[in-house]
Amino acid sequence: MRSLCSVALTLCCALAAATGCKAPTIIAPPPPGSIFDASTLPQLDLDGRPLVSGRLATVYYFAGPECPIARSYAPEVSRLSQRDELRGIAWVMVFSEVGMTKALVQNFQRDYALAIPSLIDSSQHFACAMGAQVIPSVVVVDARGTLLYRGRIDNRYQALGLSYGPPTERDLAAVVDAIASGSPLAPAQTAAIGCLLSPCTTFAQP
Repeated sequence: MRSLCSVALTLCCALAAATGCKAPTIIAPPPPGSIFDASTLPQLDLDGRPLVSGRLATVYYFAGPECPIARSYAPEVSRLSQRDELRGIAWVMVFSEVGMTKALVQNFQRDYALAIPSLIDSSQHFACAMGAQVIPSVVVVDARGTLLYRGRIDNRYQALGLSYGPPTERDLAAVVDAIASGSPLAPAQTAAIGCLLSPCTTFAQP
């Protein structure tokens, strides 16, 4: 699914020029180590049921049914999420593309056997709040709301359509393993490869 936000942003820039408003300002993502208030995190799933945070941490997985790289990661996501559930680490799938529907999400979950709570974020409210800019990517938040990790799942891709083959660095697995074992973990981020979400912007009046 192609995001419509880039088109909307172009139109908004033209409107800003015509009306004398300032151009939109790109919002920088929160740095690793930032602390989220619980009220700013997703509260309800696709069916309106309360989302349960993990005892130790929660992995927010930003996915997209029509992104080839997101589809290729589905087996790994399924494996990791099932393993992590037993270790006090919850998973939530977030679908932040414009025009996303419940049917698309459900079909994606069924096709890839992803039994993970999910929500639609077409406004990209949560994506912007968490600094997620790529599908697929993950944001890991501990039980205190600290942003511990944001970025790729592993290093199997070096560009769109260009894979290294089997990954040699399993970034997300290393993060959740450290959390589960209680090992010291410095907040960090990596560059995810995939389908870009629209930039997070804000408008200011002159």
